[in-house]
Amino acid sequence: MVFGKRRRGLANSGEEEGPALENAIRDDDAATELLPRPLFAVAVVLVCFVLLQVLTVLFSFLLGFSYALAPAFIVGGIVPALLVARWMARSPRACLRLFPVRPLPLVFCVGASFSFVVLQYNVASLIEKLFPMPTWIQDFLIEIIRVRSFAEFIKVASGVVVAAAIAEELLFRGVLQGSLENRYGRWRGILLTSLLFALLHDPWRFVPILFIGGLFGYLVSRGHSIYYGMVAHAITNSTSVAGGNLFGVKPGKEIYLPLSFVVLMAALFIVSIWGFVRSTRFVRSTQKEVPVSPPSSVLEKSPRQVGDNSQHFESQ
Repeated sequence: MVFGKRRRGLANSGEEEGPALENAIRDDDAATELLPRPLFAVAVVLVCFVLLQVLTVLFSFLLGFSYALAPAFIVGGIVPALLVARWMARSPRACLRLFPVRPLPLVFCVGASFSFVVLQYNVASLIEKLFPMPTWIQDFLIEIIRVRSFAEFIKVASGVVVAAAIAEELLFRGVLQGSLENRYGRWRGILLTSLLFALLHDPWRFVPILFIGGLFGYLVSRGHSIYYGMVAHAITNSTSVAGGNLFGVKPGKEIYLPLSFVVLMAALFIVSIWGFVRSTRFVRSTQKEVPVSPPSSVLEKSPRQVGDNSQHFESQ
């Protein structure tokens, strides 16, 4: 299973995979020549954050709060991210890293995201003990993820799990992190993006969300595809929703997992990250070896003109 427009160009064998990925990474190299500036990218994220709040209130009056999240994330998150990438970047698809994913790294991505969100329960419980979350915020978050019927299941799945994951990844790991990585480097870009991601989410769970955002950023940067972040984000949200509805794990409630289960999840996380790194080595090596394609103006010239230009470059 491969996502993205180039899924037909990728096969299960590594030999056929290389040329398609080379073309995708070549497009990415060209896109970095015109990425949104960091301050502009931060401004886009902040404006979309405010817009999401306004649209949530508006759609709540029109559709009811239960069905307001999905259209709010689509109009206030997904559409602006696509428009910014289309306006600012030479290749919008490369700017947002809308490249295909491979099945094996995707499996490790799911394992890493699931085990990590389970492990952070102990950290979140310790923080909750030190800095209790207000009761009205707990009630509000519980109402968002509560599922009492099939209609509410569709509401939560479409809004909290799917639309939220797509919109936030396009904005944070697409528009923002790509710009910050291009300006400050890979690790600083991931860190700065995770800081803003945590600040705009939940001050009472700042530390767990900071690390979760860092995991999303690393998966996207290492795997060279925004789809890894979307899948990991959806797994994280769906795990929280399932915990709240099946096991009574409520926002703000102290949950301490048994040591044996913590060790099991830690082992799963380590194995998943190791497997993800190993299975995405071809992406990093290909990125270093692929040259940037010549400008379209050179390709449009006659062979004689191209030869003359090549001699001119060699003389320089």
